[in-house]
Amino acid sequence: MNCHSIVKPNSEKLQLVRDSYETGKPIEWVRVHKLPEYAYFNHSVHIRAGVGCVSCHGNVAEMGEHGVQVVEPLSMSWCLSCHRNPEPHLRPMDQITNLTWEKPADHAQMAAQIMKDKNLKPPQDCSACHR
Repeated sequence: MNCHSIVKPNSEKLQLVRDSYETGKPIEWVRVHKLPEYAYFNHSVHIRAGVGCVSCHGNVAEMGEHGVQVVEPLSMSWCLSCHRNPEPHLRPMDQITNLTWEKPADHAQMAAQIMKDKNLKPPQDCSACHR
């Protein structure tokens, strides 16, 4: 159940998710975020790097009855901007899915340490996303 075992686990609106989990029957999703066919994206790489879900998807718990909405353009320039300066988006691994996590006063030092410890060098060449 991933996020929904934590985010509103008893919400009536998420009964569909719980039913799908229990029966194995897939949910018919309405796609919100759509990248072009020629763009490659891997969530796990970003999660392992320490990029929180909120950085790209916003706080979905606060999106209300209208459902998940696009909060960032997910455009090439937006992605490259993050690859050039990932530090503002980094957080401890145990806070990746925490939608209400707030940056500590020493966030810059913490992010620099994450960059060093994980040897992060986000790619900026075409082949990183265009395959």
